[in-house]
Amino acid sequence: MKYALVTGGSRGIGRAVCMTLSGSGFYVLINYHNNRAEAEKTLEMLREKGGDGEIMNFDVANQEEVEKTLNDWMAKNDGKYISVLVNNAGIRRDALVMWMKNEEWSDVINTNLNGFLYTTRLLIKDMLINKSGRIINVVSLSGIDRKSVV
Repeated sequence: MKYALVTGGSRGIGRAVCMTLSGSGFYVLINYHNNRAEAEKTLEMLREKGGDGEIMNFDVANQEEVEKTLNDWMAKNDGKYISVLVNNAGIRRDALVMWMKNEEWSDVINTNLNGFLYTTRLLIKDMLINKSGRIINVVSLSGIDRKSVV
């Protein structure tokens, strides 16, 4: 069995990635942070198409949650490893920089950058030991400046 983790896998692009990986024979670990109903719907969709997986609730921006959840999974699945990681979780806070609150900026940085670090750093070890693995980072078009302001 091949295992893949998709952060932010419960909706949108993440759900589509989960479906594609499942169709390619992966057992998909569907990460979500707030919307369990959507994560369950994604899992149900995988199973309807003949795939399988499980739901993992953790906030990628919280290092302790990431480590606890993934270390627990690894302990329960001795000898198995997550060979594909799709870093898809991300948030945006639409505000001009001059009006953006420090907390909003921190939320974006913690989720979009630190979340990548916490998850990747933990899973890359097994990929290196097994000499096999893939890490895919997804970014949103909302990060592209549509008009320049000087």
